[in-house]
Amino acid sequence: MKLFAAVLALLFVATLADAQEAKKVTIAVSGPPAQLYFLPVVLAKQLGYFDQAQVNVELQHFNAGSKALESVVGGSADIVAGAYENTVRMQAKGQPMQSIVLFGRYPQNILGIAKAQAANYKSPADLKGQKIGITGPGSATQTFLNLILEKAGLKPDDVSPVTVGAGAVAVAAMKRGNELYAISNLDLAITELTLSGDIVVAIDSRTAEGTRAVYGGEYASGSLYAPIAFVQRNPKNIQAIALAMVRTLAWMKKATPDEIVAKLPADFYQANPAVYRKALESNLPSFSPDGLMPPDAPGNVLKAMTRFDAAIASAKVDMGTTFDNRFVEAALKAVK
Repeated sequence: MKLFAAVLALLFVATLADAQEAKKVTIAVSGPPAQLYFLPVVLAKQLGYFDQAQVNVELQHFNAGSKALESVVGGSADIVAGAYENTVRMQAKGQPMQSIVLFGRYPQNILGIAKAQAANYKSPADLKGQKIGITGPGSATQTFLNLILEKAGLKPDDVSPVTVGAGAVAVAAMKRGNELYAISNLDLAITELTLSGDIVVAIDSRTAEGTRAVYGGEYASGSLYAPIAFVQRNPKNIQAIALAMVRTLAWMKKATPDEIVAKLPADFYQANPAVYRKALESNLPSFSPDGLMPPDAPGNVLKAMTRFDAAIASAKVDMGTTFDNRFVEAALKAVK
């Protein structure tokens, strides 16, 4: 504890002594608390690493990334925990945002086919004309679906996307009769639906192989991103958050699934421990080992998004301003 306090003091004293920063930082999390996509953020709080880094962080959870983003744009939250893709989308809208920590290296999006349709499903070409559940409009799960459709020679409007949110609401939507042919979503919803026999997984980006197959190479997924103006006004808080996240990712690399579960609230897993453990094991490889943005990832994200969004394709997006590795780089030096 004393070591990290000393390191923080050395990092900040020269440039931040007179800074007037937010006394509390609110992170809008783009999914329910138990959604594994956000596990590093939740663990940073549970492990006490935000407090040890001397930053007062509050987590606010939403059922869709669009809602979390709205809360930051509206001023009720400061940072979004969500898809890095949104930094591109917001810059194209003239509202520049910046990723300060990348905690997800693989997207974790999965396409599942409803059990009633699985026997007849042969390839993504069979999705044509069908209703497909997604977490929300413009979400990472919709980009994932669009890329799958493109590889099958289809267009986004060849299917009917239906917003189903994430977590329990997504599970409920898929279980409601035969309304949806398939679902593009994340865990815990996907593992619960798989183990209950309600869906059959068709395409999976929780692995390096699955990510390359859909996205064509390195990708950037879960991140902490904020308006650039907030990052510039709050460098001490941002550095402290980066330190907490880097420590969390380092802890996760060494921890067993049992050790991770032991640090989480019981209500995350007690309803169905088998589902949670299976989902945890499936998603652990998808988290970043260090919090850094991979060199080729931003370019691949932009390529994916310009295929399906005319506004982004026509905008002059400066990908170099959509992320800043310096905070994580400083944190990595501090934890060595």
